[in-house]
Amino acid sequence: MRLADRRDESTVITAGSSGAAAMVVVVVAFGACSLLGCSRSEPEPAPRGESADVATPPAEDSGARSIEFLIESRPVKSLTAEALKKKVKPLRLEVFEPYEHANVVFTALPLERVLDEAYGPSWRTHEAILFSCRDGYEPTIPVRRVLDHQAFLAIARPGDVGFTILKDEEGQKRRIDLSPVYVIWENLDNARVRTEGDYGWPYQVVRIDLVSFQSRFQEMAPPANSSATVLAGFDAFIAHCSKCHAINGHGGAIGPELNYPANPTEYLKEAWLRKWIDEPTLMRIAPRMPPLNPDLPDRARIIDEIVAYLGAMASHKVEPGTP
Repeated sequence: MRLADRRDESTVITAGSSGAAAMVVVVVAFGACSLLGCSRSEPEPAPRGESADVATPPAEDSGARSIEFLIESRPVKSLTAEALKKKVKPLRLEVFEPYEHANVVFTALPLERVLDEAYGPSWRTHEAILFSCRDGYEPTIPVRRVLDHQAFLAIARPGDVGFTILKDEEGQKRRIDLSPVYVIWENLDNARVRTEGDYGWPYQVVRIDLVSFQSRFQEMAPPANSSATVLAGFDAFIAHCSKCHAINGHGGAIGPELNYPANPTEYLKEAWLRKWIDEPTLMRIAPRMPPLNPDLPDRARIIDEIVAYLGAMASHKVEPGTP
């Protein structure tokens, strides 16, 4: 891990393990949502006549926003970024920022320390962490990944651009507000995390919920007699797609629901659906959805598995909100 040089703050932490761990239901995988319109975009690009990289950052005090901490949707604690700074010593951390594709320095809090402050040590016994963001993005990260690697909550970006990043959105460079917190990972010395791209890097996080796979994904699970290909597609959908898309009302809210009332396999030919997941720009100019992570090993097989999972779910519909 690389700590940025600084004058006002200092700390020393040791590098954590980067070993992999098997997880039930969720495969620890590489980021990039898939399927029918999934991109986290701000409503406005940089002002006309002004380059996006010098667009005026939001004036709002991100430290005043609260982050809610829950266990299975039950409130536990609410803390602002400023309150967290008083409880957990901040550091200045340099990472390879996956949206800007460049090294960036952030002021950040070690996520393990933050979770200890919110929950005590018991959070380590849970299966997964659901991060809910202001724009409807909802990634679920296995607790094991936080324990195996070094995660942080960024709370500020030193410099004159404010707490923002410059990101490609629908063919344009946009200045994205990250407040109140942005989950980042040590990836300068951790090659595995770096190859995973933006997997596990949610910004605008306002809620952190300790969940079980059963509670989070129950309505998304395929029928019990499903093939190995369908089950693998379920794992891949959770890792790559569920942060933006819902199945039967469960999942992210940035992209469209993908099963109720209609499943894309019911109105798209499989070849077109595969092409859309593979490279949306072959079908639309500046689509909202990015392609499945190009660096993903066995990428073509994973696309086939996701399509197989969607096809199986077409006969397994549950109206959202049904008890």
